[in-house]
Amino acid sequence: MTWPIAENDGNSDKAARILSPPRSEVETLSFHRDLAIARDVQEASFPQRPPAIPGLNCHTFYKPACSIGGDYYDFLPLQNGAWGIAIGDVSGKGIAAALIMAKLQGSLRAQTWQPRSELGTLMANVNRLVWEFSPQHFFASLFYAEYQPQSRVLRYVNAGHNAPIVLRRNHGQCRLLSLTAECAPVGVLKDSRYTSTTFQLEIDDVLVAYTDGVTESENSEGNAFGHKRLGNMLGDYRSEDPQKILQHILAELSAHSAGCSQADDITIVVMQVEAQERDKHR
Repeated sequence: MTWPIAENDGNSDKAARILSPPRSEVETLSFHRDLAIARDVQEASFPQRPPAIPGLNCHTFYKPACSIGGDYYDFLPLQNGAWGIAIGDVSGKGIAAALIMAKLQGSLRAQTWQPRSELGTLMANVNRLVWEFSPQHFFASLFYAEYQPQSRVLRYVNAGHNAPIVLRRNHGQCRLLSLTAECAPVGVLKDSRYTSTTFQLEIDDVLVAYTDGVTESENSEGNAFGHKRLGNMLGDYRSEDPQKILQHILAELSAHSAGCSQADDITIVVMQVEAQERDKHR
């Protein structure tokens, strides 16, 4: 992510203290024990099973570059049968990014528990909270959507995140539709404004959301996997099964970066719109 970073009144030495290496064997053992506990806490904060969203078949993958990471995804049941769907990426990685990620998750969940507000207002509130509690130079890209299973309408705000891709196949042809970023990442500026966009999903559409650990994954020659390669691969793949699509992405990614260490957290969310019982009687 290459957005400009604005100064705020956060304490810039917080991250430095968090990342200070242990100085003795006792401290080293304590550090690794605390790190293992933090990893367990973070794993428990992610959805433990696929969400029961009517007419939406979801599969996910998450792998941090270190023991814990700064990527984030979530599924949130809302009022009136709607669901919140989130995927985000905190700048940096490791312990400091994981702490900011936890705060981001808590802020978003707290906002969705409040009486319903316009999506842009919800994101502006999350942005202000992230700006206030984050050390200087920390921010997060965030794609947040609210999905109505009855109408298959997806309202979303893309705050500086990689554009999720919608695969739409008609008569043997595949179209790739991007849910592009039109707003600044959260935490960059205190008073950033956010506007929502509405997208009409159709039966058999597949939505693929991901973090830049996918597209920036490099091979032994230093070449990134890239957005173009991901799009071409998805467009050429014939299966509409979200689990198979996820496995296909991971296989291609593994082949591309074979022999190279993982440099960034990787998160992928694949969702397919399925016909519901009411659709079969039309």
